[in-house]
Amino acid sequence: MTDSFDSFLARLSSQAVLKDGIARGVAIEPYSGAQGDGPETTLDKHILTMGSKRPSRFEIGHGVNHRVSYIKQPGSLSLVPAGAFPLIRAETEFDLVVCALDSTLVSALDSELERRPEGELRLQVNFEDPAAQQLMTLLVADAKETYSTERLYKDYLAHALAVRMLFLGTQTKPQTNNRAASALPKHVLRRIIERMRSFSSDLSLQTLANESGYSRVHFIRMFKAATGYSPHNYLLNLKLDRARELLKIPSMSLIDIALDCGFSSHSHLSRIFRRIVGVTPSAYRRSLRS
Repeated sequence: MTDSFDSFLARLSSQAVLKDGIARGVAIEPYSGAQGDGPETTLDKHILTMGSKRPSRFEIGHGVNHRVSYIKQPGSLSLVPAGAFPLIRAETEFDLVVCALDSTLVSALDSELERRPEGELRLQVNFEDPAAQQLMTLLVADAKETYSTERLYKDYLAHALAVRMLFLGTQTKPQTNNRAASALPKHVLRRIIERMRSFSSDLSLQTLANESGYSRVHFIRMFKAATGYSPHNYLLNLKLDRARELLKIPSMSLIDIALDCGFSSHSHLSRIFRRIVGVTPSAYRRSLRS
């Protein structure tokens, strides 16, 4: 461990508003801390933490002479809203997954919701939420990948986590979306799909939402109502369909196919192709010859 927890939080918070973050407005990293560690300053980003690897003990102050100890199990979440200065100290060594969310992004997503959470975000420690846990696990796994995944995928996870945090932090019952969403108009959907076919790795959820004329939250729901897929899954299927077509050309190398389809490398294409199709691109090409 080279950074103090405070230094780590400052660096992570800076990444959340730069391209260094996993998605614009969000940054996530694992952190291992020592006994006595804890935030020393007021935070300017919303911080969501999840216990990892092993149980650890923390102490939180609720006044001058009132301090409470609690055990943070792997998977257990804590939320520290921007502007808060929690009196939290580690009583043992600890391992966390830490996510910093920019308040501007969170506020923008809040304004796009049909049913907005009630009240302000509040400090909460040691709570469970399977949906937020899964989103954080997927985000930190993506951050560890050696290849660059689609920005749409990162945006989708990051925005879903930010919206989930809004409801958890205000203790408002999350939206159930019982009312079916309207599908994107056909002419808008055609325009969106043509934009996707550029296979740009930097294609963002905000760009597609702007193209559609709807907010990000509404665009995702309306796109899925029209296609049955989330935007990033639909894009992935477009890429794989294109790869299958190009694999029919014997003279085209796998590297060129990967780049043409918007994958960052041959290994990136092979990994995704095998996971979705069930065989490697090379094996698929050999099956075409036979």
